[in-house]
Amino acid sequence: MNYYISDIHFYDLRIFNLCNRPFKNIDIFNQYIINKWNSKISYSDDVYIIGDIGSNKVKETINILDKLNGKKHLIVGNHDEDFLKLYEESQIFIEIKYNKQLVDGNRSVFLTHYPLMDWPNINNNCCLIYGHIHNKFINQGNMYKEIKEYYKDKLAYNASCDVIGFIPKTLDELIKLKEANIDEPYIN
Repeated sequence: MNYYISDIHFYDLRIFNLCNRPFKNIDIFNQYIINKWNSKISYSDDVYIIGDIGSNKVKETINILDKLNGKKHLIVGNHDEDFLKLYEESQIFIEIKYNKQLVDGNRSVFLTHYPLMDWPNINNNCCLIYGHIHNKFINQGNMYKEIKEYYKDKLAYNASCDVIGFIPKTLDELIKLKEANIDEPYIN
């Protein structure tokens, strides 16, 4: 089974506060992710982390990743760039790529950290799964309103942990989550 999540930002107190994550502190947040992840993900599942896995506490982040079930793949985000060599050396990821096209069930999927207006095979029902946006609301700038409107009828899904409940989701779960929240003010 394939699962998707982005923008976890382990040990990143700035993002923790900026996103108003609903946890007493970052240690409780980290433990919550570990517990929920491992209750859902098996060792044989593939988990695509679509960027921004941690902060400058790379050893601690790798330690958490080592505790998480599944075969982990990293799609590089803007907060991962400085730490790629350490992630590669740790061999914690099956692969590290800037984007990836794959087949999930019978559906084509394109993974990238940033939201795009166009992606490979967009006209052939290829799904886009992205991150980077976190839990931005349409009233936080015209750009977010435009993104929300543009993606409303597209096969594009935000996998930011702040939007998907801090637990990796399947493509079907991302689709249902978007349908259920299509009129909500955040980018989904």
